[in-house]
Amino acid sequence: MISEPELVGEESFAAPQTLGAVSAPGTDGGGVTDDAVTSPGPRGPRRAWLWALGGAVAASAVWAGGLYAFGGQDPDLGGYRATDNLCKAARLKNLQAALGKREGEGMPTQFEHATMDDAQCSVELKPTGYKPEVDEEGNEMISLPSVYISYTLHKRTDPGPEFDGAVLARQKAWGTETEAAVITGIGERAHVARGEGGSTITLDVLDGQAELSIAVTGDWDPESGDPATDVTELEGLLVQDMQELMATLRS
Repeated sequence: MISEPELVGEESFAAPQTLGAVSAPGTDGGGVTDDAVTSPGPRGPRRAWLWALGGAVAASAVWAGGLYAFGGQDPDLGGYRATDNLCKAARLKNLQAALGKREGEGMPTQFEHATMDDAQCSVELKPTGYKPEVDEEGNEMISLPSVYISYTLHKRTDPGPEFDGAVLARQKAWGTETEAAVITGIGERAHVARGEGGSTITLDVLDGQAELSIAVTGDWDPESGDPATDVTELEGLLVQDMQELMATLRS
C-alpha cells in the first residue's frame, strides 16, 4: 500500500477547511483514497488549479442567478403586457377629481424590445375655472399641476434586487428636501416620496416583473414661487389610481 505523500514546502496551496471541495488523500471526506494514488508527483499546482476553477464556476453561478433566461425559461410576467399609449392606459380619475381635468391627450412615449418594454407619459391637469395670472407686461404666468407616469416590464431579468436601490438613488438625487417611506398594500414593494412644502409626491411600485411610477407636481403661486397646492395629501388617491393602472396593464 502506498503511503500518503507529504506535501513539503507547498503550504501556500493548502485549501481552507471551509471549502470542502477536495478531500485530502486517506481521509474520510469521500475524496481520493490511498489506493487511487498512482504517482507521487507534485500536487500543489493541481489543487490551486481546481480551486481557481471552482471560484470561476461559483462566480458564474452568482451572475446567472439574476437571469431568468438561465436554463432557457422566460419569467412569468404576471399578466402584464406592453402598452402603445400609457396616457390612455392611465385614467387618473381620482387625481383628476382632486386637481382638475386633463389638459389635452398628454405626451406618451413607448419602446419595445425583446428584453423589456418601456412606456412613459406626461400630462397636465387644469382645475375648473382656472385662469392664469398675467404679469405687468401682459404675459400669462401659467402654472398647472402635472403628472408623470412610467412603466417598465422586464422580460428577461429580475428587477427585484435593484428596485429599492434605484428608488433611493433617485430620491437622493432630488436632495434632502424629499421625505421617503415604504408603504404596504400595493404591489410587491412600494415607496412614496414627498417633496418639501407639499410640492411633489411620487409613488414607485414593484409588482413582479413590472416597475411603475406616478409622480405628481402641484401648481405654484406665480408671485411667491411657493407651492399653491399640497399634493402630498393626495397619497390615498394616488395609490387608487396606481392600482387601477396596474389592473389595466394586466388586462
